[in-house]
Amino acid sequence: MSSPALRMVLAAVVLLLIGACSDGDPLDSRASSAARQDQLNVPRAVHRATVLDDGRVLFSGGCTRPGCEGFDRGRASELFDPASESFTPGPEMTTARAGHTATLLEDGRVLLVGGYSGEGQLALTSAEVFDPATNGFVAVGELSVGRADHSATMLPDGHVLVAGGTTGRRDALASTELFDPQSNRFTAGPPLTVPRSGQAAVFTEGQLVLIGGTADADAAVATTDVLQDGSWSPGPPMRQARIKHAASVLPDQTVLVIGGATSTEGRDLLASTEILNIPAMRSAPGPDLSEGQYKLEGAVTALQDGRIVITGGTRIDVYDPATGEMSVLTDPPVPRRSFISASTIAATSVLVAGGYDSNISPTAAARIIEVPKAT
Repeated sequence: MSSPALRMVLAAVVLLLIGACSDGDPLDSRASSAARQDQLNVPRAVHRATVLDDGRVLFSGGCTRPGCEGFDRGRASELFDPASESFTPGPEMTTARAGHTATLLEDGRVLLVGGYSGEGQLALTSAEVFDPATNGFVAVGELSVGRADHSATMLPDGHVLVAGGTTGRRDALASTELFDPQSNRFTAGPPLTVPRSGQAAVFTEGQLVLIGGTADADAAVATTDVLQDGSWSPGPPMRQARIKHAASVLPDQTVLVIGGATSTEGRDLLASTEILNIPAMRSAPGPDLSEGQYKLEGAVTALQDGRIVITGGTRIDVYDPATGEMSVLTDPPVPRRSFISASTIAATSVLVAGGYDSNISPTAAARIIEVPKAT
């Protein structure tokens, strides 16, 4: 458990809020914020952080040593309690994994699917569930094919649709599978219109939408796929091809697509955003981030008031859908991390934890960021 001495309250700091008007000019304003520091029990990157129904945050898997080694140590999960602002060791997972998905089910359990069991290994076919009632992990039925860099989204009927991904052979999959939480088994789902890996996935307007990714394990794509009535069809094209980006549903059910890169290796980081209107089949430009950011899966979270917090750079960006503007928290400075996690733990409180540092070493650093209230 983290010592209370590790949690120090930083002084209130002045933040420069940088937004974007419709003509692209910056808009400046000021506010203040505070941060509290803590530490994971295990350094982690490429892990998953899942907010449970009781408000605690489950940390599962990840790389725990430099260069994405130390998967076995990542089998030890941990739980963050926002009431005490402390981390406690959790139960061991059935399988060491990183780059998996973690989906909160309707019954409060968490489904972990696929990922990698080690650097250079093929993707896993295994899956498991964490049950808060028993405080344990249990293996469930296996996938038909190993998957990593896939998406896993809960549908309105409680099933989870696992889509695309890669087997680890520099390929992209067009197949999907459905997880039934009653039987704990996977069955074949409807195939995608094109192979897709590294996509973002959201559920909006009664439809599951897959956004961007890659079809050849290299170049990003600008296409989207929409699932409705049991089959996929092409959705609105993006203005920019993206991979290792993020997407978040806004209060009006449009979708904010955030950052990413033009290739899997991140040769060109993107600071741009765009807003997809799925029924209208169109995309409009959104405000720019303060810097190019990618490897954003898990690094973006929504506040209770609908604002979107983006934590994948050296500063924290906040998008306000009420104004259409992007602001930036310039203090406290945040060292650049990749494959970090961000979890909303209170109305305006975000827990940012783990990730790789500039030397590709996983970090145990954790910080609670208090985002200024919207004005």
